[in-house]
Amino acid sequence: MSLRQIIILITVALAVMVVLPGLGRYGAYIVYVVAIASIGALALNLLIGYCGQISFCHGGLLGVGAYAAGNIGNAGQDMVVALVGAGIVTAFVSVMIGLPALRLRGLYFAISTLAAQFILEYLFRLIEPWTHGVSGLLIQPAPFFGLDLSNDRGYAAIAVGLLVMSLIAVSRLLRTDLGRRFILIRDSEIVARGMGVNVARTKLWAFAISGFLAGMSGGLLAFTSRIAAPEAFEIALSVDYVAMIIVGGLGSLPGAVIGAGFVVLLPEVAQRIGETFGAATQTAALREMVFGLLIILFLIHEPRGLNSLASRAVRRLRRTSGPLSNNKRSSASDLEMTQARL
Repeated sequence: MSLRQIIILITVALAVMVVLPGLGRYGAYIVYVVAIASIGALALNLLIGYCGQISFCHGGLLGVGAYAAGNIGNAGQDMVVALVGAGIVTAFVSVMIGLPALRLRGLYFAISTLAAQFILEYLFRLIEPWTHGVSGLLIQPAPFFGLDLSNDRGYAAIAVGLLVMSLIAVSRLLRTDLGRRFILIRDSEIVARGMGVNVARTKLWAFAISGFLAGMSGGLLAFTSRIAAPEAFEIALSVDYVAMIIVGGLGSLPGAVIGAGFVVLLPEVAQRIGETFGAATQTAALREMVFGLLIILFLIHEPRGLNSLASRAVRRLRRTSGPLSNNKRSSASDLEMTQARL
């Protein structure tokens, strides 16, 4: 991400924060739900899209972050402390889940992460002093740097700010030697070892950083929903996040945001359409089928996701606007030459 792109990103974020008071509660809710999902998708995209480590336990990691942030917040700590603590706890759990990646690869490792997802779901119900079991952990509002922002607009501003910082941090990370090693391992572990890369250590770093971002996303989700319950972090949530990075584009920072927005807003749009035509129940039932079909279509026809489609559209616009701008320049120069002769 270049300096120009960072400036544009910060400008867009500031514009969103400026218009937040006029969006209403529902508009602010949509903003922070998409922003929180984008942080979680960015975490998973770093692991799968940039390091090539397939994971199906992302929903469980979000749950770890939610429970950790909720317990720290309920202890009277600031939201910032709770989110950082949630990130650290989730990073540790993510590294533990990533340890089999040192011996397993491909489908075998993916199955091990699926097993980790089911283990985490069981632990959420088992460790009642920390999770309150099936009834869920009620989470009290926490101040953010001492300010009371426990409302929809406040949560939207926090989520957008953390999303911007996460995007900038990950983009800077990918320009470092560690980020280049991630990509090298994704392309070929054999080549990475031949170039002297410590593959095991690099993979664990990928799991730790991805887990930290997932923990912060889960913590934000906990504070906005005010409850952390086991059924909210089941395998379906992990599948949703895998769908986000596939639809948005693997190995793409904008793709994580685009995919998160698409997957999060699809049920909302379907519900509105169903309510308009008086078929809300039928539309909700069709959502899963449409969702699955879209993933299959993207895998077949556009494996690089919506981000690739958007990039191609921008390039076409530039090509079509190029001749027009050149014609305008030539017309202007001809006019200047005519005026000079006169």
